[in-house]
Amino acid sequence: MLQKFRDELKNRSRVLKKLGHIDANGVVQLKGRAACLIDTGDELLVTELMFNGTFNDLDHHQVAALASCFNPGDKSTEQIHLRTELAKPLQQLQDSARRIAIQHECKLEVNVDEYVDSTVRPYLMDVIYCWSKGATFAEVIQMTDIFEGSIIRSARRLDEFLNQLRAAANAVGEVNLESKFAAASESLRRGIMFANSLYL
Repeated sequence: MLQKFRDELKNRSRVLKKLGHIDANGVVQLKGRAACLIDTGDELLVTELMFNGTFNDLDHHQVAALASCFNPGDKSTEQIHLRTELAKPLQQLQDSARRIAIQHECKLEVNVDEYVDSTVRPYLMDVIYCWSKGATFAEVIQMTDIFEGSIIRSARRLDEFLNQLRAAANAVGEVNLESKFAAASESLRRGIMFANSLYL
């Protein structure tokens, strides 16, 4: 049992070295420091997007929509139709997830397609994008078959996640990203989704 644990630890260390989170001596690098501040989404994938420039090329509405893919939540039974300004970021996210899933080279068994499907959940991308841009709650609930309460919970979790991303960007000195994550968070915090009580 102890040997199995040691092997697993060694394999996971290989993954972290390969992705640049630690160096050859096991010392935590900049990417690793950013990943330590994220616990809501897949920290390896999120930091990959931070460091490969994916977030840099997006406006804060697109950032909010892309970050919503990391939120666990209800699955939609509808076919996902994304507007063009969201399709490319989603593709970049899925490509990055596939690159990370090649952890099997480090002797970890990972099914690439299962990893991508379980990590990237684009069901509310369009809803969050439109909400961030100022759409009403009545408009966004018509865009999906996901229940209203689940949409509200997801938006609140997303706000927490964006705050973690902001802290991670701050920790690595990415001022532009930090302000972009803050603007994305601010664009969500309005209306019924962030009301203190529905019984006012």
